Amino acid sequence: MSRLLGRIWVGGTTCLIAFLSYTSQLFVVWPWYGREMSMDLLLLLVPFNALVGMLYWNYYLTVSTQPGTVPKGWEPNTFSGDAFEVKRLSGKPRFCRTCNAFKPPRSHHCRQCRRCILRMDHHCPWVNNCVGHYNYGHFIRFLFYVDCAMTYHLTMLVMRTLAILDLNYWEGPDTLEFMMVIMNFVIGVPVLLCVGGFSLYHFYCLMSNSTTIEGWEKDKVATLVRKGRMHEVKFPYNIGRRANIESVLGKNPLFWCWPTVPPGDGLKFPIAEGSGKWIKLNERQGRRDDEVVEEDYDVAHQA
Repeated sequence: MSRLLGRIWVGGTTCLIAFLSYTSQLFVVWPWYGREMSMDLLLLLVPFNALVGMLYWNYYLTVSTQPGTVPKGWEPNTFSGDAFEVKRLSGKPRFCRTCNAFKPPRSHHCRQCRRCILRMDHHCPWVNNCVGHYNYGHFIRFLFYVDCAMTYHLTMLVMRTLAILDLNYWEGPDTLEFMMVIMNFVIGVPVLLCVGGFSLYHFYCLMSNSTTIEGWEKDKVATLVRKGRMHEVKFPYNIGRRANIESVLGKNPLFWCWPTVPPGDGLKFPIAEGSGKWIKLNERQGRRDDEVVEEDYDVAHQA
């Protein structure tokens, strides 16, 4: 059932993108330009279709690319000098009791995927996949191209609407074009607002080298700090804005908007200078804020 629902989500998302992308061109822009091919029409639609193509490509890669799982038999090398996360109560490396395996830094167990995901950000129903180390860059680019394509799309609709307002009743659009303009506005504006807000959050996460889960964890830490139950701590993976972006999109800015393989293997990450040994905490529902148990979805704390 979950696989079927996931495919329905992906199919629905694909159809939504197609509806906004092509009804606006076939039933709004094409009649506007007299249903004749021209250089002006090409100059308007070629950039838009390039954005839609990049959107679809990165969406496909986000859906089809495995986010990364823990290699069988992997164990943290405590003598290598690489950073690793330990639990407070035992002082031992994090361990997933469900997978019966050690968990690398920033990995978490996904209940939907039933496995531990490397640098897990979140499980996204819109892509029917976890967003993790190997597809987070595709996900970021997908959001970016949705923002660009939808802004272009709504700009074309606004231009057409302004042109309609300059016409008299007899020269105005036919019923089909009028309905398509309204439907594209009604669907397109909420999509841009929702995805745009979601994008801003993830662009912030990208620049601060934080995942959605780590964002929740830092919020928990901030709450405990305000209550005086924990000293303020430094997030270890924020290594500078440029380096944070490069850790996901690669070192060459010319290819940040082009699908690429992310750097690293998702098993270890550089930490900021001055970061010491970091441990993982967690709050169990129903317990006091300062009670800690050894489970997933912990908050980072410096020893």
